[in-house]
Amino acid sequence: MPSANRARGFTLFELLVVIILMGVAVGVVSFSVQQGLHSAAERRVLAQMVEALRAARVRAIVTGQPARTRFDLPDRKFQGPGEPARELPADLFVRVNTAQELGSSFEFYPDGGASGGSVLLARGGRQWRIDVGWLTGNVQLRTLQ
Repeated sequence: MPSANRARGFTLFELLVVIILMGVAVGVVSFSVQQGLHSAAERRVLAQMVEALRAARVRAIVTGQPARTRFDLPDRKFQGPGEPARELPADLFVRVNTAQELGSSFEFYPDGGASGGSVLLARGGRQWRIDVGWLTGNVQLRTLQ
């Protein structure tokens, strides 16, 4: 028969198991949070690029003058008309395909058209493409496999 006076509590082994489980849980949560922040940063920079391109189109239509969005790939920046230059993340691969005489720029015209082309972006195993239609100046972001 067990002693009624025996103290109840946790053994050292039980405490170690709980501490190890808490450490694993904290590691999993911090990894998930880090991945979420990385994804948010990706979405932000993609949205900023699309916004800069669409703003150039609107500016060209409203002012009646051509407007450009420039990509400075060596310095890892891009800039819409009348906007400050924005940084590209260091680990984001960027390739710009546009008219040769424009370099790494997209030009939008008062009739709504554009020079056309695309921006290919990749980070890790994910890829995106921003297409700029030459006839309509339409800007679309697509996720690639």
